[in-house]
Amino acid sequence: MSQLPLREALPIEETWDLSLLFKDSQAYLEALNEAKQLVVEFEQRFKGNLNDVDTIIESLEMYEDLSHRQAYISAYGSLGYETDKLNREYEENRAKLVSAYEFISEHVVFYISELSGQSTELLESVMAHAKGEPFKYFLQDLIEKKSYLLSPEAEAVLSRLSPTLEQPYSQYLTTKFQDLTFEPFVANGQTYQNSFVTFEGDFEGHLDTQIRRESWKSFHEGLARYQHTAAENYINHVKTEKRIASLRGFESVIDYLLLNQKVSREAYNRQIDVIMAEFAPVMRRYAKLLKEEQQLDTIGLCDIKMPFTAVEPEKMSIAASRELMENIFSIFGEEYLSIVKRSFDERWIDFPMNQTKSTGGFCSTVYNGPSYVLLNWTGLLSEALVLAHELGHAGHFNLTYKNQLSITPEASLYFIEAPSTANEVIACQYLLNQPIEDTQKRVLISEFISRTYFHNMVTHLLEADFQRKVYQAVDRDELLNATVLNQFFHETLTQFWGDALEVTPGAELTWMRQPHYFMGLYPYTYSAGLTVGTQIGQRIANGEQVAIDSWLTVLKAGGTLSPLELSEKAGVSMKDAGALRSAIQYVDGLLDQIEALKA
Repeated sequence: MSQLPLREALPIEETWDLSLLFKDSQAYLEALNEAKQLVVEFEQRFKGNLNDVDTIIESLEMYEDLSHRQAYISAYGSLGYETDKLNREYEENRAKLVSAYEFISEHVVFYISELSGQSTELLESVMAHAKGEPFKYFLQDLIEKKSYLLSPEAEAVLSRLSPTLEQPYSQYLTTKFQDLTFEPFVANGQTYQNSFVTFEGDFEGHLDTQIRRESWKSFHEGLARYQHTAAENYINHVKTEKRIASLRGFESVIDYLLLNQKVSREAYNRQIDVIMAEFAPVMRRYAKLLKEEQQLDTIGLCDIKMPFTAVEPEKMSIAASRELMENIFSIFGEEYLSIVKRSFDERWIDFPMNQTKSTGGFCSTVYNGPSYVLLNWTGLLSEALVLAHELGHAGHFNLTYKNQLSITPEASLYFIEAPSTANEVIACQYLLNQPIEDTQKRVLISEFISRTYFHNMVTHLLEADFQRKVYQAVDRDELLNATVLNQFFHETLTQFWGDALEVTPGAELTWMRQPHYFMGLYPYTYSAGLTVGTQIGQRIANGEQVAIDSWLTVLKAGGTLSPLELSEKAGVSMKDAGALRSAIQYVDGLLDQIEALKA
């Protein structure tokens, strides 16, 4: 892979269609200005007047409308920039969105404080009213968090400062996509251009050892040049979180960040500790099998993402991926399948790579609107699993938003990756049930392990272990700098991998590669979601109608239940490590199949 194309060179039918939100930037700006006018009216009408049931209900109805409008505005103003960070129009739209949100926050910040300041009895009266009942989950969540709110004046100050407090994430993206450069590298006598997208999408997992290792060296030398700037930015972010946690009365920033997830410290620690202790041996086994399969003299982290077998991986067209997704997810019935079909028909999905496009993949669902899916499509089978994953998010949030209000709390981050990873399990089991040869079955199983389980229960879990070290250091007010961050990540890597592979120089900089650290305690939730997804995914793949029905019910519930309640309703208990150990055994069994299928 050489230089990536510019955005304007891509086939438009393979890119997403933001005009589903607004016809053009002018319409977007008009909607943005209208929202600004409405929040001024909202403040004038309700500030200081939330004293009776009828007024509160009226305010909730208008707040819901504003939230709905903001969902469209936010998506249009930000998603264009995700695909082309050199596009002036997208950059201006994003800048105007940030400015407008500062204005909007200024005029609505009073609302949560004043509403929370009302007596619990009054808020319960609102919930008991026929017109107030739809807002009960929003109000219940508000009541639960009342004790952690500051004075209205202090909350107003924090809200006004929110753009500044969120600046580290923006700075991370700027550094990653606009400043970071990587030197070309030479492999097998040919020169290759390197970038974030090409390294993560192609070179890091390349079958050719020289390409893989030379690209690793080029990539990590590029990271190293910016490690101190990146560290300062990240450390500023976590220290800010610590200050806010202290202001709200939390001794630990970890407890503060777990509050919104509705997850105990015990459940958080258990997810990390069990995987570090009990899943590590399974993945060490995988590393040793990979070394043997590929006949490598040595194996390092620079090799661990290469294909397991030397068999040329199959590729598929976008059209073929659509047919595959529809065949797989027809098991859920017409309502869910229609979401999958619409994602293709209405161009919700942005497939191709291009210069300055965000790496990886994500799904951003607009309330009562499209689910925009960003991919960096390679056509490999592993990318089809990414598509299945993101369509899992699309299905989840479309069903949730169809059945819940915009301001109803969303499902906890602890659960949020369960629908997506369940889809990967369902997709893999579907493919394994097809009449394929043993060689391709080995390829598929190994892709499943390296894509689904490596990504969600290794890559992100190692991030989580590192992140916990950082927050614990912040709680203890210890020195943090790039050297310390590198040391933390190196310790995590050596603890997990043991002597199964070499920690290739540069691997300690892996913390610079992911944006998840700027999203609270997000990394560990991937493994929690996959724990649930492994259990329910197997049952759905086997066609158990009770499991399918209960899962669809859970997907519609959103944040009306806690994450453990959602899991329990789906038939998976997360109250102890039982489900997690079962998922670990499942992966170990996949390795058994790989060995048994060896010719």
